[in-house]
Amino acid sequence: MKKELAPETPATEAEATVQEGAKKTDVKKILNIIVNVILVIAIVLAAVCTYVSFVSTSGSGVPSIFGIRPFTVQSDSMYPELKPGDLIIDTAVKDPAKLKVGDVITYWTIIDGERVLNTHRITGIYDGGTYRYFETKGDRNTIADPITVHESEIVGQYKFRIGGVGKVLDYLQTSTGFLLIIVLPVLLFFIFHLVQFFRVLFEYQNVKMLIKYEQERGRTEDLIESQVRDEEEREALRKAAMEAERARMEAEIREKVKAEIMAEQASKSQDSDK
Repeated sequence: MKKELAPETPATEAEATVQEGAKKTDVKKILNIIVNVILVIAIVLAAVCTYVSFVSTSGSGVPSIFGIRPFTVQSDSMYPELKPGDLIIDTAVKDPAKLKVGDVITYWTIIDGERVLNTHRITGIYDGGTYRYFETKGDRNTIADPITVHESEIVGQYKFRIGGVGKVLDYLQTSTGFLLIIVLPVLLFFIFHLVQFFRVLFEYQNVKMLIKYEQERGRTEDLIESQVRDEEEREALRKAAMEAERARMEAEIREKVKAEIMAEQASKSQDSDK
């Protein structure tokens, strides 16, 4: 004999409403987290780009963050070790005497009449007594660089690279890139939170008005109930007065009828005596 299973009890409308509200709350929380993360990334990028741009146009022209010096590869002279658009990370060289042939360094040099930063590999080291000169060459180049590097011109030693990130950093330092990647997300963040603020404000006002309405309705209902009670009391008094008046009139009628009967009996008694 098969045993019938009891049908599942469906969720009530109130439970469904609560679940729907909880889902909406979770979505809002996730959206807030995503927006906040984007804002933090945008602010960090803005700070890094501003710092790099400022340092690149003033002072030594070499950005340094806690001893870490980021640079963007602009040419293919170090291909395949370094590719154009790569972000390379250097560390400051505290003791040039520890550098050896084969190390990759970033240094100041003259190219096409301009003083620029360059990153090449050390192919020779010359002792100048109190200082050292370094011969450098790009891995893809067939000959060494025409100008040797004085140890005071060295700004960093290459450690590792992040492929393609240099292009992003360079783009962020342009007006268009800074506007699209930094300013626009921050602006959207503030607009989003401004909308959220006014939404919460409107919800607060609605709740406040609802509470006030409920209070007013409660007072109105109390007033109506009081009026109904007064009316009922007046009706009860009126009925009591009518009952008393009717009882009085009935008593008067009975007394009158009784008096008439007695008068009639007295008259009959006198006639019989005659």
